[in-house]
Amino acid sequence: MRRVIVSEFMTLDGVIEAPGYEEHRDGKNAWALQLTSADMQADAIQQLSEIDTILLGRVTYQIWAAFWPTAPPDAFAARINALPKYVVSTTLREVVWNNSSLINGDAMAEISELKQRPGGDILVSGSADLVNSLTTFDLVDEYRLRVYPVVLGSGKRLFRDETDTTHLQLVGTRAFESGVVLLRYQPARESPTSEYSEAFTWTAEQIKSLQAAQNADRILASILFTDIVDSTGRAAALGDRGWRQLLDRHDRAAREEVKRFRGRLIRTTGDGILATFDAPTRALRCAFGLIEKLADSGLGIRAAIHTGEIELLDEDIGGIGVHIAARALGKAGERQVVVTRTVRDLATGADLDFTPLGSVGLRGVPGEWELFEASIS
Repeated sequence: MRRVIVSEFMTLDGVIEAPGYEEHRDGKNAWALQLTSADMQADAIQQLSEIDTILLGRVTYQIWAAFWPTAPPDAFAARINALPKYVVSTTLREVVWNNSSLINGDAMAEISELKQRPGGDILVSGSADLVNSLTTFDLVDEYRLRVYPVVLGSGKRLFRDETDTTHLQLVGTRAFESGVVLLRYQPARESPTSEYSEAFTWTAEQIKSLQAAQNADRILASILFTDIVDSTGRAAALGDRGWRQLLDRHDRAAREEVKRFRGRLIRTTGDGILATFDAPTRALRCAFGLIEKLADSGLGIRAAIHTGEIELLDEDIGGIGVHIAARALGKAGERQVVVTRTVRDLATGADLDFTPLGSVGLRGVPGEWELFEASIS
């Protein structure tokens, strides 16, 4: 069977965005090129000689297709241009780079079938969203992570926060002259065990002591999550610059609405926000206001709200309440505000309506949760 090899340039803080001169939202590009040495380039050429197919996500494909066909002619560029390339995208209608084919159906099934065909290894580079899906479906046979001695502070990271625990085993290392280290991992078929896992198990008294310290930093709050519906499609249609301008308008509108309803904007999430409020009614009014304000710009968003206990973490928040709100967001459609029962029970306002959506399980959250669609009559 052919192997899928994920090969990435990665900073110490896990960022893989813009290792070359493609755009970075904070202008922090070319960090990998600045540390590339002759022995690294030789290793990259060797890697290309050992594979016979390239697999890319949409964004990485567009970056490569803009650069490599007209790159300075050498053996490296010639090899990349000549290799068969498969592009996973639900928004592209065609791929024009030579030897490129589009995968726009059941991508994981098609890639699984591709692995069964005769041939050599399949290389994945960049393409963070694709890598996350391949990891989830256990389709990656080896990770080759070139870790650069630089902390970038911002940019897209290889693995999402929601990624399930995946254990790997180290199968090789190499240090390059520039200080970059290549780490080669393969999936571990069994979870690791260690005598220290039991030796350092917390006692009931230690747990109580920690909980007592943490409880001082826990409060009851209404948590609001929003995101842009079909953000991938919108980004593809607008292009990087147009999409960034749209996100800037989104972020300004979000800050204004959260401030208007006396909330606290915890952070932007790339295509949405996380905010807290001292009352569910204010969170609801903010969500309704933001949906209407962004609709005027032709931007559709969705929102979810949960009222529960959160943990204050310096400039961030945590706890099960945050997870519940995040998971509830996945149940919302465009221009919908989905809320939990606690929000419905505590919100006040004669014009507020709550339509039952039934009880559902939320991934990673115990039990069943009653959800409602909130609206203004």
